[in-house]
Amino acid sequence: MAQHDEPYGRSRRGSLAGRLLMLVALVATGIGLDAAAAHADTWRTATGSAWGQTQASASAAAQTSARTALTQTAAQLGEVCTDVTSSATLAYTVPSGGGYVYNGTATGLCAPAPPPPSYTVPRTATARGQASTYSVAVQNGGAAARASVLAAGGDCTGFQTTGVTYVYAAPDGSWYIYDVTVSALCVH
Repeated sequence: MAQHDEPYGRSRRGSLAGRLLMLVALVATGIGLDAAAAHADTWRTATGSAWGQTQASASAAAQTSARTALTQTAAQLGEVCTDVTSSATLAYTVPSGGGYVYNGTATGLCAPAPPPPSYTVPRTATARGQASTYSVAVQNGGAAARASVLAAGGDCTGFQTTGVTYVYAAPDGSWYIYDVTVSALCVH
């Protein structure tokens, strides 16, 4: 056996390279898991207390206080909570019977808030509106055009009427028809 050979024919250089490769793989896995862990759902609990003249009002107020504390904690962490439950326990009764103090607890599954929608897709639609007055005919056409934009764009904002085109008016002024064009920015 050579001076620097390990038993079973492996060299120290190969063994060191294998250990180094294993270390790099573990570190890379840890970095990848860290990003996933940062977005994992977490159960959070908050407490609050309140008093009321009746047990029911004190219990409800304590639970509301705890839910508010949970919501505020989640908001500070950039999270929103779902599946929130709350309970309250009697902490103190005023000796004269004039009130009750309850401690409340709220627990919820909290996760990072979803990103706000991105309104980047411009959408335009034209629809025909008709009615017995000019203004209602234009409103009807605008509503139909907005509905068409929403049907194609999912969620939209910044609606603007960009065009109103005369189509027909009854000679006696009893009926009006207009084409109305509406534009907006949408998510799809």
